[in-house]
Amino acid sequence: MKVIFFGLGSIGQRQARILLENFEHELFAFRSGAAEKPNQLGIKELYKWEEVEKLGPEIAFITNPTNLHIPTALRCAALGMHLFIEKPLSHTLQDIPFLTSVCQKKGLTCYTAYGLRFHPVIKAMKERIKGRKVYQARVVCSSYLPDWRSGRSSESTYSAYKDQGGGVLLDLSHEFDYIQHLFGEIGSMQGRFGRISSVTKDSEDFADVLLETVFKTKVNLHLDFLSLYAERRIVMDLENGYLVGDLIQNQIEEKAGVQKFSSGRDDYLKEQLRYFFEHLGEPAIMNNIQEAGQLLGKVLELKDGQ
Repeated sequence: MKVIFFGLGSIGQRQARILLENFEHELFAFRSGAAEKPNQLGIKELYKWEEVEKLGPEIAFITNPTNLHIPTALRCAALGMHLFIEKPLSHTLQDIPFLTSVCQKKGLTCYTAYGLRFHPVIKAMKERIKGRKVYQARVVCSSYLPDWRSGRSSESTYSAYKDQGGGVLLDLSHEFDYIQHLFGEIGSMQGRFGRISSVTKDSEDFADVLLETVFKTKVNLHLDFLSLYAERRIVMDLENGYLVGDLIQNQIEEKAGVQKFSSGRDDYLKEQLRYFFEHLGEPAIMNNIQEAGQLLGKVLELKDGQ
């Protein structure tokens, strides 16, 4: 199939490279202007929507800044493209019902890329808690925003700006997604968040959130991208046991010992891409626009309620 990328930042380039190395699709990239440096992957570039329409891609990868996701998705859906949208779905609920309607009428898949569902630690933890009571969980995602994108200052990226969809609540929404994936739909949330460092211009750089799922599992979530100490862990207390998942060290600890996983980031992203292509056109594909839109609504309710 013909696949076109809208946005070749760090994640866009990674997804495109994995596609080039592991799949047989024909790749293109839409660039916003001829002044941009040619991409390093050798992907053919287009500069006008008329060129896109003439090409007729079957699939659009929307990997541009968060505030551009829905406007780009609407133009692509109007041309009949299936949509692979980097998380989060958007920074607002505006036009999501309209995009949903277009996709339903045209039979298009709209998938939001919460790739950590395919991380070996998340997959193993989900399997191990089947049929077991989870009392509570503590989830931490801590990193340093200036280290995210090599060669670029954090203030030159959308992550630093609230109106572009930046801030930890949306940028680190992987955590909200896998909390629901592991423990059930989020029923209630309350928390505090704000900007306490200079890594952003005006978006929040930390958040502490208390959640409860529909299965009454209590979750204490901490997010920040101001810390030089990188941590991404899940600690859960179960009936007759515990589990500690470390997504950076790629391991799970429990009373019986430690299990390490050898696969890396490319491996689980490749698994996500395979899942996406294998489930094109299936309404029940996970992280479809209804599921991702519902999660976005909950995060925005928290974000806008302060």
